[in-house]
Amino acid sequence: MRWWLYGLLLTILVVLIIPSVIVKGCSIDRQVLEQTMEIEPEGLSITMETLGDTPQIKVYNHIDKEIMDMPLEQYIVGVVAAEMPASFNIEALKAQAVAARTLAVRKMKAYGGRGCSKYGSGADVCTFYGHCQAWISDIDQEKNWKGEYDSNRAKITNAVQETRGLILTYQDNPIEVFYYSTSNGKTEDVSEVFSTQLPYYQVVDSKGEEDAPKYREVFTFTDKEFVDIFKRQYPNSNLTRKGLDAQINILGYTESGRVAEISVGGIKIQGKDFRSLYGLNSADFRIEYSGDKVLIHTTGYGHGVGMSQVGADRMGENGGTYQEILKHYYIDVKIDRIY
Repeated sequence: MRWWLYGLLLTILVVLIIPSVIVKGCSIDRQVLEQTMEIEPEGLSITMETLGDTPQIKVYNHIDKEIMDMPLEQYIVGVVAAEMPASFNIEALKAQAVAARTLAVRKMKAYGGRGCSKYGSGADVCTFYGHCQAWISDIDQEKNWKGEYDSNRAKITNAVQETRGLILTYQDNPIEVFYYSTSNGKTEDVSEVFSTQLPYYQVVDSKGEEDAPKYREVFTFTDKEFVDIFKRQYPNSNLTRKGLDAQINILGYTESGRVAEISVGGIKIQGKDFRSLYGLNSADFRIEYSGDKVLIHTTGYGHGVGMSQVGADRMGENGGTYQEILKHYYIDVKIDRIY
């Protein structure tokens, strides 16, 4: 998150801006919330026979604070519109639709899920991107897309219709879906971010994202700002402004090249926690010291687990189908049609 601009963040959350150039994960970073997202229990039982051909989903709108009851496919159109730019390749949009539908089905009570627990609303999912996944209404799509509304809406609707009823499964159960904006060239092992083991998440290459808007970024702090931020969270740290470079050491990296552990002023923390603390785009970072400034260079945007949305777009541009995209990022899964 850009924690240095709370007011701007609040405004963005209220209007749920649809990005026209970069993915949702690039417009509103999930770096803190993604590490507290709920992991749904394994072993859900899909009960297709009770739902018929047009399952309904209960969606809690966290802005309007009301439950909306709508067809699942209508909901998926709103999710894809919120989570991925309509300018992306159609195969990437299809992959996003399947991923979004899988997440929804896994949570739906009618399928054996436990619903959305954040708001105590009795809904299956909520529209808050930090807990379930983002969603935007048809009215707000039109406001955001303006003159491109008809073409964008038609493209996304087509992507959803062409994947109707399809979800990702592992051993006949819907998988726990994670996706994010931009990789550093590789995906991350799920255990490095969410402290759980899921067999369908492994480190794989994600190529061709170097031209993405947030692929590389530099975060600049004064030495005082850097120390103050750290000591607010870790008051027992010995960190001081003098000789910062000697007090900060990266202790190890994950298989994907992201920082696994770092020592700061005698305190050892995980790279993902350092990322959250300083509002960084990624846990793939290096630190530079220049006068009284601390420059943190990041590569990639997001936690790195599962499908890179920019990577999916690049695969689509290079001729990859949505099936190939999904099976690249989610290992040994099946794409099953459940209605």
